[in-house]
Amino acid sequence: MVFSCSKGADKWVIKGYMPIKHGERDGMYAEVQFLRYANKVAPGYTPELIHIDWDQRCVVLEYIEGESFKKGVTPSYEAVDAATVFIQMLNSQPEIAQEYISIDAAEGFLSLEQHIDNIELRSRSMSWEHIDSQNKDLARYLIEHIKGRLQCIKADIDERIKSGVISNAIGDDERCISPSDFGFHNAINTPNGIRFIDFEFAGWDDPAKATLDFVLQPCIPVEGFGLPLLSAWRPELQNSISTRCQQLCPILKLKWLCIILAVLNKERLNQIKNILPPGKRESFIENRLNEATNYIKLHKA
Repeated sequence: MVFSCSKGADKWVIKGYMPIKHGERDGMYAEVQFLRYANKVAPGYTPELIHIDWDQRCVVLEYIEGESFKKGVTPSYEAVDAATVFIQMLNSQPEIAQEYISIDAAEGFLSLEQHIDNIELRSRSMSWEHIDSQNKDLARYLIEHIKGRLQCIKADIDERIKSGVISNAIGDDERCISPSDFGFHNAINTPNGIRFIDFEFAGWDDPAKATLDFVLQPCIPVEGFGLPLLSAWRPELQNSISTRCQQLCPILKLKWLCIILAVLNKERLNQIKNILPPGKRESFIENRLNEATNYIKLHKA
């Protein structure tokens, strides 16, 4: 939950977080850690963290005046360059990062097999039984497409790992600091430059995953730029990260497809419906199925 508040000319943002169960990843803890670190090593790119209330599970943040990026519109070169510089600054001082950041990024898996297992788990929760008759055939096709592609990718990855052509995992010392869920859907365009927001998923991550997610996320496409975040990493690491991107890319395309198709998980669909305005509930499933179809065409997922 996010609220804006003001007193006279002063404005703030209050962000609240859901309670967590023991052992669950704490998005509030991740965001507080990340903002403290980013305010130190990359000032001006994120909101200032003004106050933390652990008991009420909320923070007070600087209010940022500006405009959101439009969904479906490719950002400018200057915006993409700002994102690249931000990632570069976040990873320019690893000793300080070790002091500030202790949490892994959400689903910050270090092995290809873990990513594949995650997609298998997501696909097993999908069903077309709860989908209306008008959209049931498309839902069935998309589920079968995901499962078929996953089996092909899994067989290929297994064979290449066994033959020593590729490595399954990277080491802890190869990780980076990532905002995670990073893209212009979580950015504000201001007169003084781009500011980035929403870091509940942030932490230590695979730099190849961070590089790919920036271009694969479906909300604000970054087309025609190749892999812009690749230039954020130290020159001596770019070749190995680029190679791992080639291995991880087809896996993450499927993951993003599963995220778009969360409506095929009946429990998740019920959660989504509870927060949608009544007028949008009927068309939401069909829109997501169409988005998934377009994503397959665009990314050859």
